Amino acid sequence: MNIILGIIFALSISTVNAHPVFKTLVRKEGSIKTRIENKEMLHLASSHSFDGKYFKIVLKKSNEAITFNHQDPNLLLKAATVYYHLNKSRDFWVNQMKLSHLNEFPKIIVRLELTNQFDEFGHFANDNRSPQFNNALSIPEGETPEWVPEDRKDSWNKEIWFRPVKNIPTKELGDLGPNPLTVSLMALENPLIDYIQNQFNVRLIEEFFYPSYVSRPLHEDLIRYAGTYAMMKLILHGSKYADRLFLDKYYYLDTALVPEIAYHEYAHIVLSDHLEMSHSTPVNEGMADYFAAIQADTRKIYAKVPGHSNARSKDTQEKKKYVHWDESNRMATADFTLSVLWDVREALGAEIGDKVVFHARNFLNTKSSNISEGLLRAILLACELKCEVPRRDKLILYETFTWKGF
Repeated sequence: MNIILGIIFALSISTVNAHPVFKTLVRKEGSIKTRIENKEMLHLASSHSFDGKYFKIVLKKSNEAITFNHQDPNLLLKAATVYYHLNKSRDFWVNQMKLSHLNEFPKIIVRLELTNQFDEFGHFANDNRSPQFNNALSIPEGETPEWVPEDRKDSWNKEIWFRPVKNIPTKELGDLGPNPLTVSLMALENPLIDYIQNQFNVRLIEEFFYPSYVSRPLHEDLIRYAGTYAMMKLILHGSKYADRLFLDKYYYLDTALVPEIAYHEYAHIVLSDHLEMSHSTPVNEGMADYFAAIQADTRKIYAKVPGHSNARSKDTQEKKKYVHWDESNRMATADFTLSVLWDVREALGAEIGDKVVFHARNFLNTKSSNISEGLLRAILLACELKCEVPRRDKLILYETFTWKGF
């Protein structure tokens, strides 16, 4: 009898300690390819829903966690995917970046399929006010002011919102910035102009000081140089109409099913002690991208997820040189800032580079810090405190920034 009771007790302990397993979308290790795997849901505080110790996954404006027996399998896939990757991201910050204070963070509500805009005076904007699709948002904690009617009063901690996916014709997305062909030609433009100017200067010197060595009249060379310049300008202008070669007819992005977006949004929350979550700037987004890329452990992040996302990926090793266009908030989602920070990591080494980039947030101002001055200055100041040999490493950083076109 004792043996039987012992077996029953052991089985009951095993059942209690078992973690629920759900189908979860993940990237293959070291690859941008995706697949569905069964993953354990750790840190749960509930036995029947996605209500965990650190994250609660809810549907839209509900405050009740999505249950394990929900009838929509696609919603269950999204709930499991964001829950798994957010916990994975939190473990990275606690264990690898040594941020133990995250254990004291209030539980974060994670909302799926929410189309409402964020309203700092009322949490959710009116349902009819420009519903949002194809993006994700981290929002700061807050509460409604005293003058708000009693039936609309609300208070909330930090949250993460994942919008529903929607097919949008690419032509309706507006100005997406230069396409890859235009970017490549822009990189060639200045060196080519410099070359033409140098050649012309040499030709003038030959004309006035060594005329006997010149085989062609000056005006013929002038026409040749001007023709090369005009051809470059014509090709560059024409490339701006080649967008259709690089874009799908429709754009769609199911943010809940792109692992790096979960890492990115949680990074915003971690960095929010200095970088405001409600402002999308090249520096803000680039900092969050950097830590998402570390966790993804691939050269490219946000790569396409078949059937769920056809968004353009970001390359940590983007070779593009700096231009003033990169400072525009319209370029906040581009990968130039990410590539600058990644070059810092490669120049200093992963361990020191991560410390320097993270500490740089202390010297950034969300509304005024740009890339060319604010971010570079912050990195150099952080290096003074975190680099092994600051004088040497700052010289390495100066050289790195020069290679990026600063």
